[in-house]
Amino acid sequence: MADLALIQELQAIQTAHHVAAAAGTLVAYNQVLILSQEVDHIWNRQWSFTSVLYLVARYSGSLCIM
Repeated sequence: MADLALIQELQAIQTAHHVAAAAGTLVAYNQVLILSQEVDHIWNRQWSFTSVLYLVARYSGSLCIM
């Protein structure tokens, strides 16, 4: 019985790693898709409080995933 519990635990850990990898891939894909819009609307304008808030909100989640 102990072996079965260990196998199930290892499978759960492996599944969690796969889910985390899939989430990271989706976040990276989304960032690549809208990078040109971000450059146009955020990076090519004068810095403001709103720009800083956008960048913090946009990239803090990405840093948490890594």
